[in-house]
Order: sequence, then structure tokens, then C-alpha cells
Amino acid sequence: MNADALIGTWFLREAYAVGPRGERLHDVYGARPTGVIHYGGDGRMMALITHEGRTQLDGDRQAAPESQRAEAYRSSIAYAGRFDVESGWVRHAVDMSTYPNWVGTVLRRALSFEQDAAVLTTAPQMQDGIETVIKLVWQRQPVEH
Repeated sequence: MNADALIGTWFLREAYAVGPRGERLHDVYGARPTGVIHYGGDGRMMALITHEGRTQLDGDRQAAPESQRAEAYRSSIAYAGRFDVESGWVRHAVDMSTYPNWVGTVLRRALSFEQDAAVLTTAPQMQDGIETVIKLVWQRQPVEH
């Protein structure tokens, strides 16, 4: 598998946590998240995911109440960097992100294709005391909500 299969823009269809026995646990960003990931022919990628049900802020980004700004931060993630594909894995070398802890790291995702979708699966991680993986299903066409 090479990077050519990923080149272009993909839209998030669903994202959910999977438990240790393969069971679907919960939707990570709500039942109808919004997301886009773009892989460029120049080896750079960018991703943006927002949770379902976000509310507008009262005022501009700086003047809105702190609690609203915090909720806006909690309900979205964006990052960009270089990417490469090797042996069934895509690696995102993050050089900018709304989550500063990711800057300078490599996010490694198992990559598979199922029908019309690209499926990215995280490495196992602990969530609420349960080892889970997050499965993100991306499709070429925008998702209608």
C-alpha cells in the first residue's frame, strides 16, 4: 500500500471507541461529527474534527465568555504536518495542532480500506480504565447531516 491511495480530501463518517473484545463502546465525537482530512501529493496532511452539537459563542473568539471558549476547544481538534504510509500504517508527523502536546510527535494509525472508506485506527490507549482503540471512518464524499 502506498500514499497515492490516500491523496485527496476525505470526510469523517464516524469515529468510535472499540473495546478489548472488539465491541463498539461509544461515539467519540457524537453520533454525527464533522471532520475533514486532506493528504497532499507534497507529503503534507491536515485534519480537522468537530464534535456533534457545538453551539455558537456569544461574541468573537476573544470576547466570548471563558467557559464558551473552553467548550469550543474541548469540542474540536485540528492538526497538520508531514505524512507517510508504510506497511499498513499512516504516520502523521505533527508540526502544528490545536492540542499543543501533539506538536513534534508522530501519530501512527493503522490504515485499511473498506469499500468506499479509508479506516484509520489508533494504537491501543487507556480510556476510563479500559484499553480501547479509536476507529475513524473517512469517505471521499461530504457527509450529509
